[in-house]
Amino acid sequence: MAAPKVEITRVLFDATRLLGRGLAMPTGIDRVDFAYVSALSSTPGFDLRLVTFDVFGPKLLRPGPTARLIETVRRRWESHLIADQPQPGFQRLRQWLEAPGGKPVQPTTPDGQNTGDGSHMQRAGAALNGALDSLRLRRTLADGTSSVYVNTSHGQLFRKAVSRWLGNSGIGSVFFIHDLIPIEFPEFNRQREPARHAARMETIGAHARQIIVNSDATRATLLRYLRDHGRRVPPIEVLHLGIDDRFDQAKSHTPLSPAAPYFVMLCTIEPRKNHLLMLQVWRRLVESQGDAAPRLVLIGRRGWENQIVFNTLDRSPLLSRFIAESSGLGDGDIAALLRGAKALLSPSFGEGFGLPVAEALKLGTPVIASAIPAHLEVGGDFAEYLDPLDGIGWLQAIRDYSAEPSPRREKQLQRLKNYQPPRWNEHLSSALDLIRAAAHQA
Repeated sequence: MAAPKVEITRVLFDATRLLGRGLAMPTGIDRVDFAYVSALSSTPGFDLRLVTFDVFGPKLLRPGPTARLIETVRRRWESHLIADQPQPGFQRLRQWLEAPGGKPVQPTTPDGQNTGDGSHMQRAGAALNGALDSLRLRRTLADGTSSVYVNTSHGQLFRKAVSRWLGNSGIGSVFFIHDLIPIEFPEFNRQREPARHAARMETIGAHARQIIVNSDATRATLLRYLRDHGRRVPPIEVLHLGIDDRFDQAKSHTPLSPAAPYFVMLCTIEPRKNHLLMLQVWRRLVESQGDAAPRLVLIGRRGWENQIVFNTLDRSPLLSRFIAESSGLGDGDIAALLRGAKALLSPSFGEGFGLPVAEALKLGTPVIASAIPAHLEVGGDFAEYLDPLDGIGWLQAIRDYSAEPSPRREKQLQRLKNYQPPRWNEHLSSALDLIRAAAHQA
């Protein structure tokens, strides 16, 4: 008896960001991009095709280069996820954390620079340039297979060429929205970004058959935006981001033996992350406690329009012995640093989800976070929350968590025993069902 025929769903996945970011250290959005690409490329019933956009419109990446790109990115990113050896930046941080008194630590190699991948990226770009074909895309859409356009990275959605193509082709579309922060907090973004993000929301509102968001907080903000601007409201599904099961499985890192208590911030150094408050808190700690003050590790590259913070990090001799920054660390390095920390600090003014909060909680590391909707949703009853402007409250919390013993920290540790992290397999199972339904919707 013949096996039942599997209905094929063709997915045109927008890989514009993936093509540009594939050999750099992955950000949160990069991880979502690749989680979807991996699931779509390995799940029966899906025919994955990668497309990319420029000012002239879409182009299709041919199957051979598509498979090679996916495998190249997988090897690159998984090598950092389950690295056999700690990265040099981690080793420098270890020496600093374990040294009494501490010495200033220079920032490690910024993300994507001096990593030995430059020539590799250039060769990959040159090879892929010849594999992009706009004519092949038109032929692909004309063969009658149910197709859907999927975008999980915001990316080029501000371009008119994307909206024009979606309208002219009549193809259904599924969009993943990470946040509306450039619209909510324009003061924390580059000058052009609020208008670009508004254009993205226009494209999504006009063409989406299905929207996926990472939190109820993002859904509420999106609904408010669409309704306030008189736009149609497509179906919106909330699917929390997952934590990779291997995130905490790096066995090559011996436990840290810090000479003093330390805390971690895990994020790009940009204005909305509220690093300035933490630097002011640490100045007060050092002034009052001297060499007994705790230390602060900033994990993440330097972002934009944050010159006061950068100047403080570069020029303050008082803080340079107690605060270190590093970027380009592997996931095993980050997990080891979080395990040894008194807490993850996340005083952000706005988030769509707050992945570092979930990652820290998964490792059993306490979290002190700003009392914003996304953090409250992700951290639930497990984390501790403070107003992002409550400098005195943050100062006292850090003092309390640094103490030995620390009853306040111990209470959170007891709560963390019952924490269950969100899983990628659950997220992707639901997401693929939504993508399939959107492709076959009349």
